[in-house]
Amino acid sequence: MGLVGAGPWAAMFHAPMLAAGPRTSLDVVWARRSEAAEELASSHGATAVSSYEELLDRCDGVAFAVPPDVQAELAPAAAHAGRHLLLEKPLAFTVAEAERIATAVDEAGVRTVLMLRNRFTSEGRRFVEPVRGADARGAQARFVTGAALEGSPFATPWRVERGALFDLGPHVLDLLDAALGPVVHLSAAGDPRRLLTVATQHEGGAVAQAALSITTPGTDGTLRIEAWTAKGPVAFDGRRSDDDPHVTAALAAALADAVETGADHPVDVHRGLYLQRLLARVEDALR
Repeated sequence: MGLVGAGPWAAMFHAPMLAAGPRTSLDVVWARRSEAAEELASSHGATAVSSYEELLDRCDGVAFAVPPDVQAELAPAAAHAGRHLLLEKPLAFTVAEAERIATAVDEAGVRTVLMLRNRFTSEGRRFVEPVRGADARGAQARFVTGAALEGSPFATPWRVERGALFDLGPHVLDLLDAALGPVVHLSAAGDPRRLLTVATQHEGGAVAQAALSITTPGTDGTLRIEAWTAKGPVAFDGRRSDDDPHVTAALAAALADAVETGADHPVDVHRGLYLQRLLARVEDALR
């Protein structure tokens, strides 16, 4: 694997995950800050390269730990080069950019996995599967954090500028959609840079509400969802999902399985494109 990006999230999550194996190895790292790439690569026995083209020449797959607009710029070239992709969420900032990534993937026939980490945890499965099969009535979700406040490693320019919708929205919309059924209608109110609320209606009649913020101090920053079904309530506790020790192995194995079998993973670039369209609908509702 080649890793694009050498920021805090690449160091905390991507690089250790890929280097841990046993079915992936981290061989090359490239970032626009060469010093950061060299430091990250050396700490995991990999090599820092001086160009994106050199990275593509030296790996079978590419993982992205960069802002969405940078991923949208670079991912199509990786796909056209025949490299499998471990993609961050959201895919991009616009539907058109996300569509270009998906088109490149389809034309190249490469495999992809989207980094919706909650879908690869035991807690995520314990929420989605029971709700999906139990005549869901509705749900309430809360993902309120101070992650984009000054001093946080996640207070990156795009998060500060865009707010909670693009950072937290994919996680919440994905879990609600996967558990309650496809979203058929939504509305929204508030400010993504302060606090945003989204209401969804789903196939089958279930409804949901979500509160999102990445600039609210004094919160524990945990995603929590409570769903109500014909069989009783089902809860998602983000603390257990965040602490799942097996999530990195599950993510790496998902890409390895897709490559070996040639089968698309259900949480792939097309799931990302679907979520991108939901994000755009939220933006439209806010206007």
